[in-house]
Amino acid sequence: MEPLIEVAAIDNDQMLLEGMATWLASVPDIRLTATARSVADLLSQTVTARIVLLDLNLEDFTDPVENVATLVDTGFTVIVITVVPDLSYILATTEAGAVAYVAKTANLTVLADVIRAVARGDSPLTIEHAFWLGRDNRPDRPELTPREHEVLVAYGRGMTVDAVGRQLGIAAGTVRTHLERAKQKYADVGRPIRHRGQYGERIREDSLGRERLRGPGRYPPAGG
Repeated sequence: MEPLIEVAAIDNDQMLLEGMATWLASVPDIRLTATARSVADLLSQTVTARIVLLDLNLEDFTDPVENVATLVDTGFTVIVITVVPDLSYILATTEAGAVAYVAKTANLTVLADVIRAVARGDSPLTIEHAFWLGRDNRPDRPELTPREHEVLVAYGRGMTVDAVGRQLGIAAGTVRTHLERAKQKYADVGRPIRHRGQYGERIREDSLGRERLRGPGRYPPAGG
């Protein structure tokens, strides 16, 4: 007998959650053992399942990318499901750590196969997911170091150089150095930053800033 795979589901549609439980009850090796209508609701529960089926748009004003990142940070493996595909969010949630994407129009066999593959440690690519990933027409993004990334995001959100330095535990001069390096990398890919406001534009264009800023001491001194 195949080992039982436990999954949790987060969706704002209660009828869908109940229907999914009934639907999966007919699959011998998969059980829906926890449901919630928000990420916060699921995290407030004691959940044994490590795979989460997450609705892309929960309609509770939460950010889909932050929802994925929060679940991944907590130790869950996320499969994104949706009825209306949104290209920008499908791309961004994939980058945030979602391992698979399944359209709600898919049948039970497709969903069950994806769940089994994820339980084995794979990142299965459905036809729909491959199609949307193939339509990634976002502008070229530079390869930023983790520290450049954090400095750019903090500064792009309106923090001063001194405030960024205090937040990250580095000197103001080091902040300026990281900003100059990030600025040069954007120029190198044909997307120059010519004024203060364009720092914020770049982080929005590239779906950056979904991560929480790390506090002082999270990087070795040589990297600061």
